[in-house]
Amino acid sequence: MRSSQVLAGFVVALAFVPQARSDPRPQDRPVTQADLERIEQKLEAQQRILDKLIQLNEQYLRQVAALAAEAGSPSPEASSVAAKPRDEPRPDARVAAVKPRPVAKTGTIVGKVAGGGGEAFVYVDDVVAASHGVATMNQQGKQFSPRLLAVAKGTRVEFPNRDAVFHNVFSVTPDNSFDLGSYQQGASKSVTMTRPGVVTVYCNLHPQMIGYILVAPGPLFVQAGGDGAYRLANVPVGHHRVVAWAPNAKPVTMEVDVPEGEPATLAFALKRGHPGPHTNKDGMAYGSYQE
Repeated sequence: MRSSQVLAGFVVALAFVPQARSDPRPQDRPVTQADLERIEQKLEAQQRILDKLIQLNEQYLRQVAALAAEAGSPSPEASSVAAKPRDEPRPDARVAAVKPRPVAKTGTIVGKVAGGGGEAFVYVDDVVAASHGVATMNQQGKQFSPRLLAVAKGTRVEFPNRDAVFHNVFSVTPDNSFDLGSYQQGASKSVTMTRPGVVTVYCNLHPQMIGYILVAPGPLFVQAGGDGAYRLANVPVGHHRVVAWAPNAKPVTMEVDVPEGEPATLAFALKRGHPGPHTNKDGMAYGSYQE
């Protein structure tokens, strides 16, 4: 109903548009200023009528769009937009050329470590992959906790002080030496382990504090159980060097072919000694401070 009323107004307005008619004045009569003013007035009147027509047309389109929305059908503008063909996106040739990588086949190594005393670790020596993780070795009760820690190369190790006394963590291990200086309870300092190997950690103030950090070349390592049994999973299929180690024992290296199905079996035997005396970070004997 509303659209019909708008359309009727549109038709009525068209009826009042002045029609062109011949000028009865002789053509040789000169044009006066009054003639020019009358022409300007007529042009202004026609312009107002055109503006009104444009306004009525816009109202008509809005009414049609509103009625179409109420009826659930697309408006004329929407129909015209929907009718336009869209350019379908073309696949990137570079992306289409990328082939999916085959999934690497993996296997498992199982076995036992004799002589490890429940403190043995087993790791794959020829699978190298740096880590960006974080591990923690606390200073608590004037001991390192855990006393044994295994990490992948590139791991940052935090040394928080949980005791009410100062500690000074250091190591003189070649290629992994460091000195964190003295710091109090609640503070923490860290070291990034960049070279594979065993890092022996001490406190410059308390000689009884000894810790061990095994820095493996990659993520493939595991601690054997109390009975020496271990299971090392996700090992790439193929030929590998595998190492067993425990504190105060010489590492033992063996080679094995890892299949995809049945686990490969490796048994190690370690000979452990006793830790010898050590000096402070300056290479001198500890004093009488034994708290």
